[in-house]
Amino acid sequence: MRIDRVQNSTGVGLMMTLAVLVWTGTAQAQSLDEIIEAAVEATGGRQAIERIQTVRFTGSFSMDTEFGPIDGDVEVVIIPNQKMYQGLFSDLFTQRSAWDGSVAWQSDDLTGTVELTGTAAANLRNQATLDWFQAYQNPASGDARYAKGDDEQVDGRDHFVVEISAGGIPYRYFLDKETYLVNQLMLEIDVPEIGGMIEVTVRVSDYKTFEGVQMATRTQLSIPGIYELDMRYSETVINGPVDQAIFTKP
Repeated sequence: MRIDRVQNSTGVGLMMTLAVLVWTGTAQAQSLDEIIEAAVEATGGRQAIERIQTVRFTGSFSMDTEFGPIDGDVEVVIIPNQKMYQGLFSDLFTQRSAWDGSVAWQSDDLTGTVELTGTAAANLRNQATLDWFQAYQNPASGDARYAKGDDEQVDGRDHFVVEISAGGIPYRYFLDKETYLVNQLMLEIDVPEIGGMIEVTVRVSDYKTFEGVQMATRTQLSIPGIYELDMRYSETVINGPVDQAIFTKP
């Protein structure tokens, strides 16, 4: 109902109309289906997302550690629902990790190359899903389960919370109520090397449009007491050639 279409021009009629508008706006609660559909549309829509066959991000990173700050270059490559790769390169260390479609691995200067299992492997596999909202009620999402959590605030702004469990990992996605874009996600992952479960907070920002799809060009990852990682992507290539060798375990 629009105020400019109200036939009754009296003050009482206008007040009644405003009362209806206020009641309607506050009484309506969005379902999980409605939130996810709005998120897909805000990102660019299903057809635009489905046209993406490969994504390659390159840029720089900075990492705060107990040993001091580390700066370097970053590369992330995703073949949606199939493979993913991430490389961090600095003067102090090199770390690469990937999911090749069946095996997850990590290679760095300290531990060499190891095959990952459990939630560490599942998290890499999950990162091959370009858009978890696009994957909702889609066989490509595999064993993923979705639920609507309680609304929360992030940086003073109201957010919807969508809980997604995939590969034994619980994720909580925070979507800005005005833009329907993800600003933050949180997850718990088991890391036996450091004594068990850890909580990871990921902030995503600086969205830009590539081939009709909104993508974050900054990712900030926080593991309290371990490190803070800030990755900024200066170049994003959609559907470009990909060297398949980067996914293969060395």
